[in-house]
Amino acid sequence: MTVTPTDLLRQHWDGSLPVDVITIAEKMGIKVTGEFGMTDSASGCIERHPDGSFEITYDITEAQVRQRFTIAHEIGHYALGHLNEQHRCFRDHPSNFMSNAQSAQERQANAFAAELLMPQSIVKYAIQSKGVHKVADLANVFNVSQAAMSYRLKNIGITR
Repeated sequence: MTVTPTDLLRQHWDGSLPVDVITIAEKMGIKVTGEFGMTDSASGCIERHPDGSFEITYDITEAQVRQRFTIAHEIGHYALGHLNEQHRCFRDHPSNFMSNAQSAQERQANAFAAELLMPQSIVKYAIQSKGVHKVADLANVFNVSQAAMSYRLKNIGITR
């Protein structure tokens, strides 16, 4: 059974911005660990341990906005049911976070992360009710990169 970003926000989000993805992961029972420079130039990974527990590891040397997206992306792999007995680990390189990622599972995890970090209704509220119109200002409010915000605005039908 898959869980949507909206489900997770409803269950585990306190409504404050930016969305605290570490707290959400921990409330889901996923351990989150920062690591200084990951192997294989990976930005992060999620792993199912033999005891059945899950752990997200992310590279603390990357920009905070990248760390947040990486954690949200790894939550996506978990919530979308990508991990199973045959596939116990996702190790994500920077290329997996591109909009043109080759794997369908990577594209799904990216879309999940975008909705988790930048919920459509809240982005629209920030623009329409709070008057936050510039991409840089929106990115700052949601603590995401300007590129991520630009993609998000395009994907929800707001072109900037």
